[in-house]
Amino acid sequence: MNTTNSDDRIHQFKGEIAELQVKTSGKASAEKATSTIGVVLMVFAILIAIGSYVQAGSENSALDQNELIILALACVTMAIVGAALWIRTALIKFWRFWMLRSLYEGQAHLDEIVKAIKEA
Repeated sequence: MNTTNSDDRIHQFKGEIAELQVKTSGKASAEKATSTIGVVLMVFAILIAIGSYVQAGSENSALDQNELIILALACVTMAIVGAALWIRTALIKFWRFWMLRSLYEGQAHLDEIVKAIKEA
């Protein structure tokens, strides 16, 4: 496939979407905030979990060790929640674009069929 032909199709697609004034994304600030919260939650939770496990290894009291291990497991859970938030936001953006692209291609195909019927 020719790259200039592909670039032309991309520019045509973007231009037609702009003409339709279709909302291609949700609330950008909310999505960005959710994604940022997810990443920050992952990073800090992992750091605290690692620190808790290291500290638990140097404690002499079994009670202190158990508390630190519980904190570390809670942080691992928070890291999983942060990853889920980030993945959710990324997939929503991807699926929204995919749906818009699919609708556009379907409309283009329908236009070709209507044109062929009118010419026949």
